[in-house]
Amino acid sequence: MSRFLWLIRREMWEHKAIWIAPAIVIACLFVLLLVSRAHLGYDVGMSFEDIPRDGQIRLHLLAYSIVTMIIFLVMGIVGFFYCIDSLYADRADRSVLFWKSLPLSDAETVLSKFATGAVVVPLVAAAGSVVAEVAVGGGLMAKLAVSGEYAGLWLHPQALLGGALAAIICCVTAILWYAPLVAYLMLVSAWAPRAPFLWAVLPPIAAMVLETVVMQTSYVRDFVAGRLLGAYEALATRGANGGTGEEVNGLAALAERLGKVDWAGRVAHFFASPDLWLGVVAAGLLLAAAMWVRRYRGENS
Repeated sequence: MSRFLWLIRREMWEHKAIWIAPAIVIACLFVLLLVSRAHLGYDVGMSFEDIPRDGQIRLHLLAYSIVTMIIFLVMGIVGFFYCIDSLYADRADRSVLFWKSLPLSDAETVLSKFATGAVVVPLVAAAGSVVAEVAVGGGLMAKLAVSGEYAGLWLHPQALLGGALAAIICCVTAILWYAPLVAYLMLVSAWAPRAPFLWAVLPPIAAMVLETVVMQTSYVRDFVAGRLLGAYEALATRGANGGTGEEVNGLAALAERLGKVDWAGRVAHFFASPDLWLGVVAAGLLLAAAMWVRRYRGENS
């Protein structure tokens, strides 16, 4: 186990963007907060402070959720490029010969890189989200207080714990839902003779275009979109009454609607989805293929 952890630590050392990227995003959000004009607005004659306490906390949680989604989006991009380069880079610079000379199996190497892309990246995103929520919430609360406006409940324990819980749920969701995508990118990285990005992206695009032109259907497109956005769509709020598309007018109405959403039911439904667990099985098969390819194609660039 200690050797496996050292392999993950090596990946963190060699790919500093995994921990530098969230720090840059947090800094950018904080600078944007300082230079922008913070104003909580009004709701049909009702000021923000007149909204019930529970409604204010729900609105703060919504803002924290947006911050979390920004961090996870950036880390998703970082994770994509890490996975697509994870096994190809060793072949490109011939360092695979050095690593194969060590008492390390192909399974250990592939699994350590998979754990970095599928587990460590979401964990770093979750930690960065919590830090960003505290930094943005505290900074905005201080700025509003100094300017004489209502500071809100940004640092209320219930709001902070809710934001942290949202980050944890996003982390677990990302680990399970995107596991097959990570494994697919690693398989391409292990096999591609060159330009692994193109080998990973062009086949799905070609399949979508070919299906649309020849069969006039969109099954491939729906599958790809579902795998990329399915986790977000399952957990996102489309309205308190199941997504009727009715317009929400004002902060008070938005807070009331957020209070009617069955968040626990959404999460439970997502984790009971067959697509989620079929994807986990597919990730295992793709990982096994990546190990086999690395073993017999290790010295080829």
